[in-house]
Amino acid sequence: MDKYIEKFVRYLEIEKNYSAHTILNYKLDLQGFNKFIAGSELEKIDYLDLRKYLAVLKEKNFCNRTVGRRLSTLRSFFRFLCREGYIKTNPILMLSSPKLEKHLPSFMTEDEVGRLIESAFAKTQKDLLGLRDRAILEVFYSSGLRISELVGLNLADIDFISGILP
Repeated sequence: MDKYIEKFVRYLEIEKNYSAHTILNYKLDLQGFNKFIAGSELEKIDYLDLRKYLAVLKEKNFCNRTVGRRLSTLRSFFRFLCREGYIKTNPILMLSSPKLEKHLPSFMTEDEVGRLIESAFAKTQKDLLGLRDRAILEVFYSSGLRISELVGLNLADIDFISGILP
């Protein structure tokens, strides 16, 4: 299976132009799967082998996000093998991804935001930079702009009469 992994990695480098970090993770994921199947012939890997692999990952207490990423790697790998004609059927087609945990976003309370805005101004109360920092924080908090949008904001972009940002 090592030669197929190398062909797949070259495909990711040359045709897909993936980053070195992504390619390294794909390679590590496939090497882990290769250790699990312990030299089984590629054509003999089936749905049950893949289910057993996922069960082993869960036994090792990998989070659902990690299991999902490894499954995604295997999906891409087997799709590549089918497309290139190395295998006839794709054993991973019927396998579903694990549900990802949903985390509630953390947020600052109104009091915490007030203290943050005041802290930017309190340190340099009579300084123009302190006034600028306070204005930036207030616009950021009250407008819902992304940081990149706020940084790219110019004075000409502001409609002072209507009090809106386009």
